[in-house]
Amino acid sequence: MAKLYYNQDDTDFFFNAELVAGQAGAAVDRFVDHLADAGIDVLLCNTNGQLANYASQVWQTYWEGYDPDGPDDQPLLAALHATDPAAARAWRRLIGNMRQVHEEGVDYPARMLQRCRSRGVSPWISLRMNDVHNNDEFAHPIHSQFWREHPEYYRRGYSGYFARAFDYAHAQVRDHYLRLIRETLQRYDLDGLELDFLREPYLFSRGGEVRGRALLTDWLATIRQEVRSWEDRRGHRIAVGVRVPSRPEAGLAMGLDAAGWARAGLIDVLVVSPRWATIEFDMPLPAWRRLLAGLPVTLLGGLEILIGAYPAAPKRVVTAEEARGAAAQVLASGADGVYLFNYFPAPTGTGGDWRSSEHASTLRSLARMNQLERLPRRHALTFCDITGPEGAELFRPALPATGAELEFSLPTGPAGDGTATLDVVLDTAGSAPVTPPAATVNGVPAAFVQEEAADAPQRVLSYAIQPGTLAGSVGNRIRLSAANDRAFRVVGLSIRVVPAAAGC
Repeated sequence: MAKLYYNQDDTDFFFNAELVAGQAGAAVDRFVDHLADAGIDVLLCNTNGQLANYASQVWQTYWEGYDPDGPDDQPLLAALHATDPAAARAWRRLIGNMRQVHEEGVDYPARMLQRCRSRGVSPWISLRMNDVHNNDEFAHPIHSQFWREHPEYYRRGYSGYFARAFDYAHAQVRDHYLRLIRETLQRYDLDGLELDFLREPYLFSRGGEVRGRALLTDWLATIRQEVRSWEDRRGHRIAVGVRVPSRPEAGLAMGLDAAGWARAGLIDVLVVSPRWATIEFDMPLPAWRRLLAGLPVTLLGGLEILIGAYPAAPKRVVTAEEARGAAAQVLASGADGVYLFNYFPAPTGTGGDWRSSEHASTLRSLARMNQLERLPRRHALTFCDITGPEGAELFRPALPATGAELEFSLPTGPAGDGTATLDVVLDTAGSAPVTPPAATVNGVPAAFVQEEAADAPQRVLSYAIQPGTLAGSVGNRIRLSAANDRAFRVVGLSIRVVPAAAGC
């Protein structure tokens, strides 16, 4: 049976928790209970960025240097306060909550893992292997002294936001992370350890990626050996998982040979996912399945919380229908489960499908294919946000597209019964309105139904897809043809599926 995995960010709980004095442990328990009630099977508790969110003996903590009685512009917060006082206050809340949990004698990861076991949820710890949040703000309190004091360990040959990510070619960098891994295994009784290489996958200097593959493979062999020694001590299996870019070629070009790790017996769980900029509806999971053929490796499809049609397009939080569409495609493509990243409960009073009052029921709808097949879902044309070393163009986005006749491919998971609608977003900036283009889906005409309200200068055209037309997970051929040979520009495309059982 497919399983639902949930990655809990290292700061989310502390940013949003309303802690009552003496009740920090109970607050952690309530948070885990909420996720258990939502039907998750595996909780991955993330414990680090560049800093640790627990009282680590080998890494600096988030609250090191924080004075709870000091002003908002105290040394730890001074740089942030000078540029954004509101952000400094939010950061103060974050580290204040972390410190309170610690001061009350609660080991946050241990408490999470303990509560998971009591609720029948498999407890994991996820470690971010090269986090670069706010790397363009050198004095931001999110950074460790190790990062600030060792610019010689940064990647070379690249500019921009990821230039200050660590270069794993340096043994000192690998040792820095290995210390955290060893402490995690020694300190916590976990079912699995995830190495999150999507925070960040930029691990080597320009030209060092090929040599880096061998370095990382040898390093993972050391970690696997460490894990096995702790399996003997704990008396149970401890799985090793990795999170890598959605496309095998992209990860390999960056030094991440996930398929090779699987063949070498170094990993048990493989999560393939976009990095951040958008959810993907057409990850090549069948290709991954072929690479893993005959290997005892669990394959998961990762869902990001944002959606964008192409790199420069505006990004927003996905709807529940869009998340269900991506989850259905993941399972229909042969994955063993769905993995959620950044799917946090929104504070009470906010809108959207992820607000606290509906968060559990929305997550629960992503858990199993038999649930997904009974609910409305939407599949959208998006893009691959990790294509290899910066500047590589292995996977060109399908949108925006301009022409008098355009063709696209979009999978929609199980075809099923019910109704389906094709929505096409046209960009009309600088041009007069055009007659809606004719549309076919898998060679069958789709009837133009209506033009929906949209923000200028866009038009959303809706077409009814004939029953029995959709081809399912293998991809649907969508052709748009101008009625008068006049070119049009498509900036968005999606298919909404409403099963007959949904009744709406």
